[in-house]
Amino acid sequence: MEDVMNTYGAALAHQRSTRAMMMRPRQDTRHHAHGGTLLLVEDSHVASDAVRLMFRGAGARLRRVDSLKAAQRHLDLYTPDAVIIDIGLPDGSGLDLIAAMDRRRPRVGLIVATSGQPDLASAAQDAGADHFLPKPITSVAQFRSILAPVFFHLRQHTAMTVAPQHDPAALRDDLYLACDLLQGSGAGPQRAYAFQFIEALGRSLNDTALTIATRDARETGRITDLALMLRDRLRGQPLI
Repeated sequence: MEDVMNTYGAALAHQRSTRAMMMRPRQDTRHHAHGGTLLLVEDSHVASDAVRLMFRGAGARLRRVDSLKAAQRHLDLYTPDAVIIDIGLPDGSGLDLIAAMDRRRPRVGLIVATSGQPDLASAAQDAGADHFLPKPITSVAQFRSILAPVFFHLRQHTAMTVAPQHDPAALRDDLYLACDLLQGSGAGPQRAYAFQFIEALGRSLNDTALTIATRDARETGRITDLALMLRDRLRGQPLI
């Protein structure tokens, strides 16, 4: 009987110890284990490449998609540690994705909206964004200070202090895409998206002539001059 009681006591002690371990709060080790994941939802190659360079040294993964549909495929598989969402996307408004991610449980740790239209900052915050970054992103310090609470390595990594120069290959990709969008878009949302993309590209390049030409084409509906200007910009790029 004594042996039975000793065995029962040992089993009960083990059960209590196991239960205590299960109830103990688990330490969040995501950042220590793999550095985290930043999901970038951005249609521009130029803007994406700039984010990639400014994010260098974070010790984390950067995954980039160019549409709402592609973003949803990623979100069906995992919850990123932070997201940067461009508001103007080819298949809808990034504001809808921001609102959905704000409601998502568990909520992503950091939601950052970005746009070439600074007046959309309030709409982004109303949708649930934690921060708004106007494009082009010119302050590396601001970019890193926003992301540093999630990606700790950005606090110490200070190799880059000025915004990176445009990568020629990324710029050519964007110019080709702008030409395709303009020629392939009819009236309605597709044409509106084409103008939005080209105007944002003009701003990111500090190309005032391209920005003004895009606004004129939007107002008049005539795209011939804008299409010629895009081809001129392409001819001025080195062959990659």
